[in-house]
Amino acid sequence: MPDIIVMGDINVDVVFTIPSYPLSGTEAVATSMQMHTGGSAVNTAIALAKMDMDVGFIGRVGSDSLAKQVLEDLMAAGVDCSAIQIDPKVSTGLIFIAVTVDGERTMFGARGANSFTQANVIDPAYFKNCRWIHLSSYSFLAQHQYETILTVLDIAENSPHTRVSLDIGTEPALRARSQIVDLFPRIDVLLPNEQEVTLLAKRPSIEDSLSYLLNGKGASAIITKRGTNGCLLAVGDKRAYVPSFDVKVKDTTGAGDSFNAGVVLGRLVGLSWESSAALGNALGGLVTMHDGSGAASLNRNDVSKLIEQHYFKDEWASARPALEELTAWFEGII
Repeated sequence: MPDIIVMGDINVDVVFTIPSYPLSGTEAVATSMQMHTGGSAVNTAIALAKMDMDVGFIGRVGSDSLAKQVLEDLMAAGVDCSAIQIDPKVSTGLIFIAVTVDGERTMFGARGANSFTQANVIDPAYFKNCRWIHLSSYSFLAQHQYETILTVLDIAENSPHTRVSLDIGTEPALRARSQIVDLFPRIDVLLPNEQEVTLLAKRPSIEDSLSYLLNGKGASAIITKRGTNGCLLAVGDKRAYVPSFDVKVKDTTGAGDSFNAGVVLGRLVGLSWESSAALGNALGGLVTMHDGSGAASLNRNDVSKLIEQHYFKDEWASARPALEELTAWFEGII
């Protein structure tokens, strides 16, 4: 049974690279096109598996050729697929992604079978050895998936050694805010970006939003993703800025998902909050150097080298203890 279980959407990403985003009613000619296995939770699961973690996935696909590709890619990355459900009627999720030359992406999604993930077929025995559950907030957008969230959280609460993380998406923060916020006391760490923090808190500033969510809504820990500006750690009254790593960005698709994997990995192996956030920044940065989500390209040696390259950079002066802790950990496992 897996050590880490990830639950969320399973998609095929169709990625178009375009010179610039077109005006409404006009068109853009793509300079390249790729198809990748994707979905926020899938990217996180693959990133964790490529970092040599024992990972399983709960989700739903159609009985179509897209599902065949997805399942093959997940298994090739080392993700256990035995708990993935097959929908006989609805197609596998499909996402169209337009990526501009600056690496930013615009996404259009058809959620397909994801929306029909069934809670009543989840086997509690699958969680027997699970120490961490990672959830995607897109599962809040459909009633069937929301029921699976509640079922999995109930299973987690019956296990004293299982912790839970939740990735926040912009659309769920807008459309399912109350359901998400109500579950904060049952989540160990929240992983939003800056916009999503303010949407959840309905506050104008990041600091006010974090204080409100932590002190007023029962959140335990929040690590806010800030892209090239690194991330902001908030636990209780503690606030810590952790800088990003200097990489050549090609495609930002999946960067936040791999960031999530770094945080989960760090906390699971006993690293401090600061080092876990730094590990998230490292994984998130590395995947932007590749087309698509880039999660399948990750490996521990590349992460370790990236950390070593930044060890004495000025921007890491205040957060250098986090790099020292990561370096010591990598030296013990590589």
